[in-house]
Amino acid sequence: GIDWEAALNYCEALELAGFDDWRLPNAKELLSISDFGEYDPAIDQIVFPNTKNRGTYWSSTTNTDNTSWAWGINIGHGGNGRPEKSDINYVRAVRGGQ
Repeated sequence: GIDWEAALNYCEALELAGFDDWRLPNAKELLSISDFGEYDPAIDQIVFPNTKNRGTYWSSTTNTDNTSWAWGINIGHGGNGRPEKSDINYVRAVRGGQ
């Protein structure tokens, strides 16, 4: 895991599968890949292999109530949260439209 700033930088610099346009997903995108019919992890493991069973994944979305927090998804059960940006969490990079 890495902190929020490092997660943003990691995704921006990522070169994977011949692509270099990766980014950290926003909260809505991250929530959209959660699968509430699954548990530990709450994600389709065929589409998203190697996903940690538990823990929070970062989004690029800053919380409006407190800008030292960002939105994240607890992949164990699919619930959202607002970890501090200095916390250590996981990254799921995406590419394509915003």
